Amino acid sequence: MAVHEPAPPRPPRRAEIAARIPRGYSPALHLAAPTALGALALAAAVRLVDAVEAVELLAVPATLLLAFAFEWWAHRSVLHRRAPLLGGLCERHEREHHLAFTADDMALRSARELWLVLMPPYSALLVLALLLPLAAGAGLVFSRDAALLGLATAMAFFVSYEWMHLAYHLPPDSPVHRVPGLARLREHHRRHHDPRLMKRWNFNVTVPVFDVVHGTRWSPRPRSGA
Repeated sequence: MAVHEPAPPRPPRRAEIAARIPRGYSPALHLAAPTALGALALAAAVRLVDAVEAVELLAVPATLLLAFAFEWWAHRSVLHRRAPLLGGLCERHEREHHLAFTADDMALRSARELWLVLMPPYSALLVLALLLPLAAGAGLVFSRDAALLGLATAMAFFVSYEWMHLAYHLPPDSPVHRVPGLARLREHHRRHHDPRLMKRWNFNVTVPVFDVVHGTRWSPRPRSGA
């Protein structure tokens, strides 16, 4: 008598994923609170800068480069690979964000779906808590003003990441997509949402600097052997 293996569980549909969003969820608060905290931290850091020297301005591009590198690494090695103790992040990213938003259906259908696009509401506070000791160490190694500029740049990157990622998931006819260059960045991210590509290509969400560096920027004709 033949034994039939049970069918694999069906991936949850978008409506089922959206149904898990907490009932009292506020999309406006989710977007506004981290943005406000990031902007406040940025403004405070800039206000504390005093008599900055030209060489200290290098902290801005250096921090941006580190941010692009971290974004690429975290997206590739944490959100798409089951890293020890962090497997839940991969599970949520692949089985919620990627199943809800496919390459052919990227746009938000309601404001409540911001829950599936933005980082958790507490993320800005967590990012700031992680950055403060790093900035303190940078102040000891380099200078106080360089550290403050680095902190301001990091918070600006965080806010930009959230808003750019949100822009990619707005409807195609949104006026936001008329911002120069944004359509190309959206297309870069849209290709990442193809299930066949998501584990290997297009890990930078903001600017694909390290996708270029590591050869993970997918084009319609990727290089053979990549």
